[in-house]
Amino acid sequence: MSFSVEQSGQTFRVYLDGRLFTSCVYEPEYVRPFMGPVFASDFRQFTRFEPHHAEHPHQRSVFVGVGDVNGVDCWNEKGEGKGKMTLDSVLDVRGGDTAVISVRLVWSAIDDGRKLVDEVRTIRFEKKTDCVAVYITLTFFATYGDVTFGQTKEAGPLGIRVADALRADRGGVFSNSEGGVNEDACWGKTAKWCNYSGSVNGKTLGIACYDRPSNAQYPTAWHIRNYGLMAPNNLLFKSTVQIPQRQSVRYDYLLCFWEDTFDPKKYEE
Repeated sequence: MSFSVEQSGQTFRVYLDGRLFTSCVYEPEYVRPFMGPVFASDFRQFTRFEPHHAEHPHQRSVFVGVGDVNGVDCWNEKGEGKGKMTLDSVLDVRGGDTAVISVRLVWSAIDDGRKLVDEVRTIRFEKKTDCVAVYITLTFFATYGDVTFGQTKEAGPLGIRVADALRADRGGVFSNSEGGVNEDACWGKTAKWCNYSGSVNGKTLGIACYDRPSNAQYPTAWHIRNYGLMAPNNLLFKSTVQIPQRQSVRYDYLLCFWEDTFDPKKYEE
């Protein structure tokens, strides 16, 4: 198994043994960079991707956002008081037994151009026997002054929008590490992981998302919905996050994209 990465403009396409697995998109036409869509081995889609969907347009496949960054909304896209994320530099791109894409992004306010925070986003891809593992590291640097991530449900910072066929309100299902099933038993609850799955044209596909033990306030609480959103979120359910000037905060997550069968307890730690 080997990965290759091809760059076109500010888009990085990730191939696994010659087939397209996903793309990491940092094009300036999008105020929220994203990873997606994510394809199974037969090109069925794990995640929803329509560039300008009428319902939650900002929820493009796998994305990052916080609804209150020093008072600026960097989660939603419509209306005033919103923020954007701009590619500043490419730090590392490579393929092989694993693939890595690492970039630096600047988060800023759209209204007045005020810079809010810098982010280094590193995504590593690895093929396992039972899934494709995607390790995501988000490191936020308070370059421009103190930073506050406010207490909001509109946050992950990591967000995943599953394909419509996986939605729990359309026949799919999700569960967490504590035995909860679907929104009533998982939304706002603390858990090590959540696993969202369903049938896509007769084939079972799933996405398991893991909070990593190195993260503050592990295990996280979850902003997870029957309509297809899955986001590890401590901000609403636990506390705000303060980053003093010249300091940083790091989040690590694991996503497992699996087909047919999967035991999420295998990657719990």
